[in-house]
Amino acid sequence: MRKTLIVITMGLMLTQTMTAQVFDDEKYLQWRSMETGPLGFAPKEYYWLFHNSYAHHKWEWEWHGLFHSGFYLNFKPNDSDAKPVVPKRTVGAATDVWTKESTDAQEESFKHQLEQETLAAADRRVDAAYLLFKDDFNHMQNKISSGLTYCLANSKGDANVIALVNSLSNQNRFITEQVSYVHRSGNGYELENAKREECYIKLKADMEKVTQSTIDLMRYVEVSK
Repeated sequence: MRKTLIVITMGLMLTQTMTAQVFDDEKYLQWRSMETGPLGFAPKEYYWLFHNSYAHHKWEWEWHGLFHSGFYLNFKPNDSDAKPVVPKRTVGAATDVWTKESTDAQEESFKHQLEQETLAAADRRVDAAYLLFKDDFNHMQNKISSGLTYCLANSKGDANVIALVNSLSNQNRFITEQVSYVHRSGNGYELENAKREECYIKLKADMEKVTQSTIDLMRYVEVSK
């Protein structure tokens, strides 16, 4: 009995093994058509009768010699709605790679922009340009202040001198207010040091004119004593 069971079991295993190794041409064509192409279906007559809407076949006359010529059923891939899957997957993969590269490039651009903005913000918070002009501003302000005080004290009530002192004082106050505004830091007052330097160069030139005008007025008052 045990020998009989062993023989039957071995026979079933052998049958299954032999069945699994059978090559199916029709299945092979179906799988190849779906996955990689080229498209091809079998049996052709079956697909022509029942699935010609997507697996398009057409009868065509073909010459194959005197005894073999006739109408043959041929598959028309261009007219078929069936398309391989792998080309779409390949295109999709390329698109994914391009999208990732584009995203990475944008991320790098954003990082660079953020770094530049951070540096610019730090630059705006500290007025390093003022140090280049501070001594000149203080020196000219001392000259203007002492000069106008001298002219006013020695004007002897001269209306022209008093008017010039008031005019130069107003001009100087306007310039110093601009210097103070550029030198400020905080919300609403941020400027890069390069822009601050440009402003200081112009304000220094304006302050030099007021300083020279004050010196000229002092000479006039000195002569008029």
